Amino acid sequence: MTQETQIREPARRAEARGYLRDHATDLVLPIALVVLIVVGLTLFPSFRSVGNFVNILTFSSILLIVAIGETFVVIGRGADLSVGSMVGFSGAILAILVIDGWPPVLAAATALMFGVGIGIAQGLLIAKLRISFLIVTLGTFAILRSQVQVLLQGQSKTVSVPFLETLATGRVGPIPIIVIVAVLAYLLATWVLRGTGFGRALYAVGSSPEAARLAGIPAAKVTIIAFAISALAASFAGLLTVGSLGSAQTTAGTGMEMTALSAVLLGGTRFSGGYGSATRTLFGVLFLGVLNSILYAAGVSSFWQGTASGLVLIAAVALDRTRKD
Repeated sequence: MTQETQIREPARRAEARGYLRDHATDLVLPIALVVLIVVGLTLFPSFRSVGNFVNILTFSSILLIVAIGETFVVIGRGADLSVGSMVGFSGAILAILVIDGWPPVLAAATALMFGVGIGIAQGLLIAKLRISFLIVTLGTFAILRSQVQVLLQGQSKTVSVPFLETLATGRVGPIPIIVIVAVLAYLLATWVLRGTGFGRALYAVGSSPEAARLAGIPAAKVTIIAFAISALAASFAGLLTVGSLGSAQTTAGTGMEMTALSAVLLGGTRFSGGYGSATRTLFGVLFLGVLNSILYAAGVSSFWQGTASGLVLIAAVALDRTRKD
């Protein structure tokens, strides 16, 4: 062994130890997901069925679409707490327009445009007027949830939108189309974040807005686009929800803002911004889907399932703090 090799070998080992130390927490969720699946397979016969796994993927698909939109905002050093209400609001807009005789495609496009417009408005208030994202998105949450009640007059509206029903409930062979839609949304988000100038700018703004501005990156514009993407994703999820249920419901999307944020943070996207990915969010969503399935198989009441979701959110934030420290 030469002297040069003797010098390089310890350096390589030190570098490997450093890499494992820095990324050890990134392995926690994939390992926990595998353990959770093994527990489900071992303890609950109903969990082992193919139908159950299809149900997990179907349940996870709409959440994944919403959480992917949320991922953009969190990477940009924010959070969108209005996404659950946006799901309900876009569905209500769609239903009212279709009932009024609008062509379904035009009604759906209009609902999406409303959503994007609201997302842009939120981004402007946050980026230009420097109002806290918590205040803006909580305010929007309350406004939209109220407007859902107004539009639907406090009751569900049955509505048939064939192309949305196909997307939400149809199958290609054994595979639900909604799962394919969610995978396409994931792939698109991954490309935008990794392969475009906007994605690089978003990470830069999330890491340090001031440094990004000094580097010539239009931080305000990036923030506005991130909120528009989040609103678009939530609005699209709202349309799929109507297609799945065959109606617009006043409770649609209730609690989804916390569930989506839990999935994003649990997956490893940092609340402090500048770090994360759609793949991390995918793992977070799958973990929550498997957890809910196990709780259901165990006969745990829906009230306790809500408690579990809250504990997961707290654990996700704690894990986020551990990663930063």
